[in-house]
Amino acid sequence: MEMLTSRDTVTIDESVHYIYKELTDGADPVTVPFKTMKDVFLWAVTLGYRRGERRPISGKKLTVFRWAQFNSQTDIPVIKAISLTNGENIEVLLSQDEMLTIVEEYANAGIHDLRARIYDDNRQPLYSLINFFIK
Repeated sequence: MEMLTSRDTVTIDESVHYIYKELTDGADPVTVPFKTMKDVFLWAVTLGYRRGERRPISGKKLTVFRWAQFNSQTDIPVIKAISLTNGENIEVLLSQDEMLTIVEEYANAGIHDLRARIYDDNRQPLYSLINFFIK
């Protein structure tokens, strides 16, 4: 069966866009640990998933990147795994739209947690992220 691709945009709640910008705007990786909004998004997805919390986007949706920016070898398998373990039928893998909705909701739930883990520590942002990762 072929995957349905009704949309290819990845959206976030406009109210959290400042966090995405804060985590990606700058050239120094020690103070700005992410290069792309896609990277921030995937970290937020995994944190939301880890907490077991999905939060639908309730405000204005803002497109931050497109499906094509996901790496087919590393990013898309994570998206598919999270979509499947969400209790969805295996057919969810045939709908890009459904998978995007699932991960967008997890990202919406995890973005504030990501920001807190990076900035509510007495370390530089990159070192806070590394410290969180190795714990």
